[in-house]
Amino acid sequence: MKSIEGIWTLLQASACDAQGTPLAPPYGNRPMGTIMFEGGRMLAVLCNGDEDLGSASRREYSSYGGTYTFDGRTLETLVDIASDTSRIGGRQVRDVVLDGKRMTLRPPTRAYGGAAQQRELVWEYVAPIPPRPEV
Repeated sequence: MKSIEGIWTLLQASACDAQGTPLAPPYGNRPMGTIMFEGGRMLAVLCNGDEDLGSASRREYSSYGGTYTFDGRTLETLVDIASDTSRIGGRQVRDVVLDGKRMTLRPPTRAYGGAAQQRELVWEYVAPIPPRPEV
């Protein structure tokens, strides 16, 4: 099992409907995001990084964190902080595919804005977590 500890940056976010038809990218054409894993805790933040949102009424944003386990194929996080407070106390489960310095996370299909979507997030490894100074 490969470790996922370190800092990752979001490269791509895509979505499709229940029939597999591609949908508009959930975080726009220029998704921004960082995910960090260290010592059994993780923190993720994602947003739409497009300069102009066009007719979109709001900029997509999500963040959450908590303790995690990773068995080489599945990432499971027990959420204890989140921008959407309904996630706190819940579990976020993601299928994981590691390919070199790339990691693809695929959450279960769920409703976004009333319609079922399957999302896929592609991350690239950036760096290890820097050591913390002694206090």
